[in-house]
Amino acid sequence: MNLKTLQKKYNLSDLELFSQNTSSHKISFTANKLKQTESTYTSGNALRLIKNKKFGFSANYGRCNLEEMLNQALEASSFSKEINFELPDKIHKFEEIKTNKESLSSYIEKGKEIIEEILSQAPNVLTDISFEINDIKEKIENSKDLNYSYSKELYSFSINIKETLENDFFDIYTAFVDGRFPDCRTYANELIQYYELSKKHSRIKNGSFPVLFTSKAAKELLEIIELALNGKQINQKSSPWHNMLGKKILSELITIRQDPAFGYMARSIDDEGSQIKPLVLINNGILENFYFDLSTGRDAINRTSTGNGFKSSLTSQPEPALLNMIISAGSSSINKIIKDINYGLLIDQTMGGLTTNISGDLSVNVDIGFLIEKGEITGRVKDTMVTGNIYSALNNVVELSNNLKQHWSNVYNPDMLIDGLTITSK
Repeated sequence: MNLKTLQKKYNLSDLELFSQNTSSHKISFTANKLKQTESTYTSGNALRLIKNKKFGFSANYGRCNLEEMLNQALEASSFSKEINFELPDKIHKFEEIKTNKESLSSYIEKGKEIIEEILSQAPNVLTDISFEINDIKEKIENSKDLNYSYSKELYSFSINIKETLENDFFDIYTAFVDGRFPDCRTYANELIQYYELSKKHSRIKNGSFPVLFTSKAAKELLEIIELALNGKQINQKSSPWHNMLGKKILSELITIRQDPAFGYMARSIDDEGSQIKPLVLINNGILENFYFDLSTGRDAINRTSTGNGFKSSLTSQPEPALLNMIISAGSSSINKIIKDINYGLLIDQTMGGLTTNISGDLSVNVDIGFLIEKGEITGRVKDTMVTGNIYSALNNVVELSNNLKQHWSNVYNPDMLIDGLTITSK
């Protein structure tokens, strides 16, 4: 029974079916040795409906019984508040992002080679590596003649090296996800570089000095920016920027945009069937746009969906999220930025990551950080904390590097040199 037939049978305003099929292959190395290879396959469906301005949702993995799911969604709709949006219509499109897959045995060989190279430079470290290849197929159709299919392959790589010494413990990681498999050795060599630098320790003064966040560490600062631009936070007025359109909110060095044609998640339609819009969110520090899904776009004054309704999982409903967040690069390499710092701190990794709320207040222990003196990295700092406010810090960006990276996320950003944070060291 098709969706239009069910719509008429149950007297629905709108009916939508979201289908997903995923196959995953994972290869893991632990403590320098191959641990396991595993493959999984999942499929499922999620259904949304609108009846009498009430919204219903149901989802399940496995075989799809549409009428059973529809009845579950109808029951859920009785607890829904009234809504004021409709589902999109009349899109017929198929998008496929496909690359040449390698055999699983080739990834095993890659892992062994990387570990051998690391051990040749750092014989006492333990290395964990994970490769993951995901093949994802999604389809959205609704009772208004929308039919959109999307197919993509994602390649993930993570690496962690650690060493335990008598009076020290070193543990550093990095990761990426992309639509094609890049050169993993570049990431491994970056970790080895920081490992070599960490052999010498330095003490840093207490006070306010320039802090250079590598792209990996800077990504964590920027995650709160994504939250502050979220239409849900804007409508609730919990974002400090809810009434700041057209005003300067960050350093003029910062431009942030969303590009549907860029990156490993490139696609033109979101998980609700809406067209994903190219957005300049912040332009040279000036706030220009927020992002919305169907619900938050309709709730906002003079706003509509920007095509940013995405599901975090099959069983979750779409919520506002950016397809990607691209921060424009600067003109200098990270090495040139370091050479221009007389006294400061480089941070590559924080202890447990940055945990902060929408207020932006920051207090974090530095896990992998280095003292910079007269343009040179002199050694690793320990027992060091950085405090301040992220919004204020991002108003004091001194320089951005010329190299955009992403670290297992949708954020593409350069290294950032920032003033205005307080450094405390024991």
